[in-house]
Amino acid sequence: MGINQLRLSAELIAALYPESLVLPDNGEPVGKPGGPKTDIPPKNTGYPYLGKYHRPVCFLVSYTEDEFIPPVQLAFLQKILSACKCSLDDIALINTSRTPVDLEALKHQLNPEIVFLWGDPPDLIGMSQNFPDMIISNWQNMIILPVLNANLMSRDIPESVEPKRKLWIALKKLFNL
Repeated sequence: MGINQLRLSAELIAALYPESLVLPDNGEPVGKPGGPKTDIPPKNTGYPYLGKYHRPVCFLVSYTEDEFIPPVQLAFLQKILSACKCSLDDIALINTSRTPVDLEALKHQLNPEIVFLWGDPPDLIGMSQNFPDMIISNWQNMIILPVLNANLMSRDIPESVEPKRKLWIALKKLFNL
C-alpha cells in the first residue's frame, strides 16, 4: 500500500492538527477535542543571546555596562572567530551579568558542545569547579575553555602577545586548524 492509500481516523487527524484547519459556520475557532480553546502563555524561550547558533558553541561573558559585549571585545572576538573559520552566526554569546546562567538550563536550551568562559568569570549556577585559563577541559559532556585575559588580548600591547599565542594554540587544537 502506498502513502496515497493511507486512511486516517478522525481522532488521529484531530490529534495531528490540534488547531482547526477550517472554521465552523459560526466563525468561532475550534479548540482541541474535548474542551474549549484556552490561551496558553508563550514559554520562556531561555537565555537571550547574540548570534544565530549554527554550531554548538557558546561564549559566556559578563559585562555589566553592555547588553552583550563591548564593541572592542566584539571586534576582537570576530577576528578570533574568523581565524577559526566561524562567524557570529555560528555561536551563541550570552551575557551572564544580567541573568546568571544555570548550566543545566543552558544544556536544555542549547546543548552546547563547546563553552568559552570569556573575560571576567561569568555568573554560573551549577559549576563550582575552577578551570585553568586557556586550557581545554571536559566537564559534563562539554568542552570548557576559559579565556580570562580577553580584555587584555583585545588591545595591541606587548603584554597581550603571550596570552594571544596561548589562545591560538588552544583554538587550533579545539577547531582542528
